[in-house]
Amino acid sequence: MSELAALYVGIERRKTIDAIAKAGLEGLALSSLFRYAKIKGNVLFFVFKHQTAKFEFAYKKEDIKAKMRGYYSLFKEDLKANNVLFNTIEACVIAEPKKEPVTKSTVDFKEQSRGEFEIACSDPALRALFKDIQKTIKERA
Repeated sequence: MSELAALYVGIERRKTIDAIAKAGLEGLALSSLFRYAKIKGNVLFFVFKHQTAKFEFAYKKEDIKAKMRGYYSLFKEDLKANNVLFNTIEACVIAEPKKEPVTKSTVDFKEQSRGEFEIACSDPALRALFKDIQKTIKERA
């Protein structure tokens, strides 16, 4: 099988997995927190964005299974053709990290040094840099 054909098979399998998962969540509030579904072994995992969805999933698990059974009876040929076979369903959470705005803060402080220090550096480039720092400190003092 060529790479392109394998990619196509993988895409079709992914679409089929998502379709049966979305059919099970249809009409439920937790469908807005649904990210994707994945089959690992004999388990279909529903991946959600928030922890509360996992708790609601546990509460509504039998309803979800019933909806999925109805979907399976209609589309079992597609499901079998795409190797979408599982025995149980579970939920897990992958939380999105909160993005906090980056704020720059300036710290105003009184300079404690007077700029009276010896520069014991032999490298001319570093010596010039230290001289510049010393000059800035003397101006602020």
